[in-house]
Amino acid sequence: MKKTLLLAALSAGMLTANAQVTDAGAKFTDNWSVGINAGGVTTMHAHYAFWKHMRPVVGLQINKDFTPTLGMTLEGNASINTSNSPTAFDATNVSLLGRVNLMNLFAGYKGQPRLFEMEAVGGFGWLHYYGHGWDYYPANYDTDAWTMKLGLNFDFNVGEKKAWTIAVKPAILWNVTQFGEDNINFHSDQAAWEITAGVVYHFKNSNG
Repeated sequence: MKKTLLLAALSAGMLTANAQVTDAGAKFTDNWSVGINAGGVTTMHAHYAFWKHMRPVVGLQINKDFTPTLGMTLEGNASINTSNSPTAFDATNVSLLGRVNLMNLFAGYKGQPRLFEMEAVGGFGWLHYYGHGWDYYPANYDTDAWTMKLGLNFDFNVGEKKAWTIAVKPAILWNVTQFGEDNINFHSDQAAWEITAGVVYHFKNSNG
């Protein structure tokens, strides 16, 4: 229970902090985007090779930018062949992630997206594990766990109005709850590299 309350409080705090600063004149319906991701996930466990044990991962995301610097992403990813489960997808992870645009943070916002931007990403998620057999997301069969994700987004904004973003997104995903124990840890044997690429479409804002 204590870990649940702690993670909920951290997520709520992240939401509150981002929501307190909004673009002048922007509406809630502005600055939304959606995207798709695909790539690979490979365990950081010492007994597994990086490339040999990489498995496919696919996902969807919904993004909201509160300022040119701060945004949030609701992301859902599913992995394939990461366990001996009888289902098509062996694990699903739904994360609420905060994003910080490092280019706008340190160099200022120039009135429109740059051709290339870099974002720092981090947040907590909910993992459902359908099987066992690989140590990609160490957990018992058909169980739930908390996760934490930290990574970077390398964004290439393309098109005349920069309505599209092509992104490369390396990240580390931890299963921070060890086999149902009531504690949080960040052991490398309970972590996985996640390297994905995606395409994001930005919806038109109320001001055009």
